[in-house]
Amino acid sequence: MATLNLPIVDINGKSKGSVEAPAAMFAAEANEDVLHFVCEGQRFRYYKKTAKAKGRAEVSGGGKKVRQQKGSGNARQGGARAPHCVGGGVVFGPVPGNGKFKVNSKVRQIALATVLSDRAGSGQIHVLDWKSETPKTSTVKTFLEALQLDSARVGFVLSRQLDKEMVKSVRNLRKADLLTEEKWTPLDFIKTDCLIFTKATYEVFVKKFGEQ
Repeated sequence: MATLNLPIVDINGKSKGSVEAPAAMFAAEANEDVLHFVCEGQRFRYYKKTAKAKGRAEVSGGGKKVRQQKGSGNARQGGARAPHCVGGGVVFGPVPGNGKFKVNSKVRQIALATVLSDRAGSGQIHVLDWKSETPKTSTVKTFLEALQLDSARVGFVLSRQLDKEMVKSVRNLRKADLLTEEKWTPLDFIKTDCLIFTKATYEVFVKKFGEQ
C-alpha cells in the first residue's frame, strides 16, 4: 500500500521528522457526495422526531353519519372525519418515533478518508510527540500559538486511555474540539480546520481504520 508522510511536532511546535501514513486513508480520491450523505446520516440522530398528525380514529367528532345512505342524490358518506373531508384525519401522516438512518461501514470509511485526505493535502494534520505527567492548558495554548493555530478551530484526536493528561489539557480550550474515540467520525472531523493526533493515538487510529 502506498504511503505519504505526516509531520511530527513537539510541544514547542518544532519539527521532529515525519511519520508514514497509508495513502488509502490520507491521500484518497475525494467523494463529496458520500461525505455529505454520511454527515446527514449522523445529523439525523439529533433531529427532534416529534411531528404528529392525527389519523381518522384520533380526530374528535364525526361519530354521526352525515346523511342517509340512499335517496339524497349525493355520494354516500360514513362520517365527517374521513380523510377527504375538511377537518378529517390524515392518511399516513407523520408519527413520533426513533427513525434510523442506516450508513454502511464501507460508505462511512470512504467519507472518513475524504475528510482526512483533504486535511492532509492542505497540511492541516499534525502528529504531536508529547510526554507530560502534568496537564496544563496553558502549555497547549502556547503550542497552538507556535503553529499559528490559535485563531483556528483545532480538533485534538485523542484516546481517553492513552492520553489522559492531554485530555485534561485540551478540554478547557475555547476553540479546541476534544475528539475522543466516540467522536472519530466524518462529521466531527469536518467541523475542524486542523487535526492534531498524539503519536500514541495516531498508531491506534491507523490500525483501527486502516484495516477496514
